[in-house]
Amino acid sequence: MPQWDLRAPKVGEQATDLDLLDESGRPVQLSAVARPSPLIVLAFAGLDDAAGIELLREYRDATLSIRRAGAFICAIGHAEPAALRYLRAQRRFGFPMFSDPDGTALSRWGMLDCAGLFLLDRDLVVRQRALGMTLAPDTIVSFLQRGGARRPKVKLRDRALHFLQAIQHAFRPLRPAR
Repeated sequence: MPQWDLRAPKVGEQATDLDLLDESGRPVQLSAVARPSPLIVLAFAGLDDAAGIELLREYRDATLSIRRAGAFICAIGHAEPAALRYLRAQRRFGFPMFSDPDGTALSRWGMLDCAGLFLLDRDLVVRQRALGMTLAPDTIVSFLQRGGARRPKVKLRDRALHFLQAIQHAFRPLRPAR
């Protein structure tokens, strides 16, 4: 069974932002994709990675239910943008595929030689992760529907304390300038 690389972001940690290329070869950052909603990132080693292509195919069939659950899905592959564009058209993947031609982005996450997925919230904090096909798409959809990718709510006590500190600061007399 494959093991996690030590560089891979763990659940609860903020993942490093990745500089990638879209299917047209234009630069894009992962944080720009993750802003509107939670993001499922499917990472695969390249076009000859059978386990990675199988992972993409499984999540292709669940794309609609994932979007209905409020998440966005994308893939990152160690391949040229044109090759990913061809793969997307050939296999009819309904999600964007981002290229990491030299492998630097995927190696920062420790995913250069393996396939897996990360569920990230809007702030790129990892909420769920899995290697290969160990996490079925139905499980991810269920996790999303239960609110697993939402930010934790700030407690009422903490919000009230912050409000009182702001009021206290507003009425604090200013020191005269010398």
